[in-house]
Amino acid sequence: MEDSPDFLSREEKEFVVTVQEKFHEELAARKAQGKAYPCLLGSVALARILRAAEGNVEKACEWFQALLRTLSDPATDELVQDALSRFGNDSHIINASMLPHHEAISDFYHAELCAPLLSPDGDMVMYLPLVDLDRDGILEHLDWDHWVKFSRACTVMQCAALDFLSRKNQRFARMILIVDLEGMSMEGVVHRTFARAHRRDVIDSFQQRVAAEIVTSVYVVNVPWAIANLFSLCKTFIPAKFLKKVRVLSSNALKDSSFVENCGGQEQLSELFASRKGLVSSNSQRHESQRLAFLDVWPDEEELQHIQRLREKFAEQLQVREANGTAWPCFMSDVAMARVLRGNEGYLSEATNWFQKFLTKMDKWGVDEIARDVTAKMAQAERGSLTMLPHAEEVGRHFRCVFSAPRLTPAGDVIWYLPLSDFDRQGLVDQVEWKHWEEFVRAMIVLRAAEAQKLSQAQHRLAKCVTILDLHGSGIGTTGVPKVESFDEPNQKNMKFMRQIVIDILGPVYVLNAPWVAVKAFNWFKSLVPERFSRKVILLDGDGTYDDDFVEMVGEAQLKHLLATRIGLLSGETDADAGECSIGAGESLNKCRDLKCGETIAWSFTVESGDADGWLGVSDIVFSAKMMFHPDFNREEVEEEGQGTLALEETTVQASNGQVTGKYTAARDGVVTLCWSNEHSRMRTKGVQFQIDLQR
Repeated sequence: MEDSPDFLSREEKEFVVTVQEKFHEELAARKAQGKAYPCLLGSVALARILRAAEGNVEKACEWFQALLRTLSDPATDELVQDALSRFGNDSHIINASMLPHHEAISDFYHAELCAPLLSPDGDMVMYLPLVDLDRDGILEHLDWDHWVKFSRACTVMQCAALDFLSRKNQRFARMILIVDLEGMSMEGVVHRTFARAHRRDVIDSFQQRVAAEIVTSVYVVNVPWAIANLFSLCKTFIPAKFLKKVRVLSSNALKDSSFVENCGGQEQLSELFASRKGLVSSNSQRHESQRLAFLDVWPDEEELQHIQRLREKFAEQLQVREANGTAWPCFMSDVAMARVLRGNEGYLSEATNWFQKFLTKMDKWGVDEIARDVTAKMAQAERGSLTMLPHAEEVGRHFRCVFSAPRLTPAGDVIWYLPLSDFDRQGLVDQVEWKHWEEFVRAMIVLRAAEAQKLSQAQHRLAKCVTILDLHGSGIGTTGVPKVESFDEPNQKNMKFMRQIVIDILGPVYVLNAPWVAVKAFNWFKSLVPERFSRKVILLDGDGTYDDDFVEMVGEAQLKHLLATRIGLLSGETDADAGECSIGAGESLNKCRDLKCGETIAWSFTVESGDADGWLGVSDIVFSAKMMFHPDFNREEVEEEGQGTLALEETTVQASNGQVTGKYTAARDGVVTLCWSNEHSRMRTKGVQFQIDLQR
């Protein structure tokens, strides 16, 4: 094995010997095959690994073992050999023209991989103008595998160049990266789809496994004011070891003497800045399907062509499913395929990657069995409900929500009302078998997809689910929702299931009753981030009743109904059909029950006399019963605002009236809300005994 250079420290030299002894067989075999690449497996590279592990020998050995596993892949080994053959061994200079597929990629990417002059310390300088990284063009027009090979080969060449410089100058050479944001908008800086794909296929699966401690500093220059301020805010949350490598400079970067000196001087920087080509502005012609990514319109002819291409890539698997009856429309219809495309911002390569993983997870999670049950139930119902789910009664004692509100939004989207005061996570852990909770949640997710498919077919548009998250009574403060570790960590598996099985079904999330400070902070933060990241979460003051747009979307009567469904399971309340209740001054008792066509609900109650009746008059309660119908999509007419709600009874009942009874038989599916209101009283609590009977 090679001797360690003199500039390595004693600890680093000892680590080199440790690795060479511990992995002697693997390294000897590679040397015999001509694959003991010095820039990745040599003594300098090993010392870099120890530095990256902050001197922890055990962690460094684990990292090296992972590197060997990465190189054991024949395709990776072939790529490394090809990249090193293109680089040569007599210079540190590298440029993009050396890399595979450069000719095709040059229309969408330009960067100075190694500036002519080194830093005063002898480090390489790389210049990346973001305006010359046309991420849309790469995703739309290039074979993604070509970009991955190009990027991985670049990393290998950088390791080789730095290894050459280190040995030549007898010091650890690293790289200074200049990221130039000139010409980029706030929206253009962040590209979620490209970033996700690049991190998955280049950074996480390759760069972080083969390149250790090769970057000494990152300068982000020509930064818009908003981003600079956002970075200053985020510094609080970034680990110091990462933060010390990053400096954010405004447009006067050339006036920063330390930056100019470290990056090769004024003349070199001016030439680098002058090399910008503006590939993004000249090439970026976003595909129509990307424009549709946040819309709900039915797939047009062009998008259907992309869907057909997606189908062709999975023709064999889809044919098998068609034959055995498991080509569920909510996952494999054209509408579902459109969701896959739009959920990946119209990029076919990313849609293909997502759908391939989806098919694998379908088998892993046993989704076909869930879909079979859910699809059959949705075929018989206008709208999804929690009663369709397995273990609904058991789970319902600790988790309640309005899965699908009776009325849709004016656009035709379903509304999901989720009050966190009725999400008793500790109760679920203590009282519900965890497997039952998992089965409940997974069925709920598939049910959401099946319902979205049914609504979409009826409306000839891509219907989505608008979520209303109510924080009232949840215990949330400025630091967030109280943690229940025994629930939160295991439940991540359910969240993973949702991400892997459904896509582009959830619409905006409206958050009610958030702490005032959180609302203000969030609204300020939204002004600094791209719209596509902020539009899905909307924090409203109070219960949303003062926001005209929100009330119009939900419907005033329905919003009151949804807020009335809160029980308060976290505080020990239950949604019993019978009992005694003390209704505080200015408050009310509400009971909501789902009714299907032909079912009957009956009620009886008495108002109890109070101690203060002799002074303040007989105790009284304002009782009302209302039926809110589910819309019938088989009807041609469209219900206007205010229709679809039937007042069954509204009366003032005194203690002297004795028992009051009533009943109603539903002519259509819907929800009955029984309300005992004491809102008219500002001084007295009233007692009520009640009984509710459902005849199904």
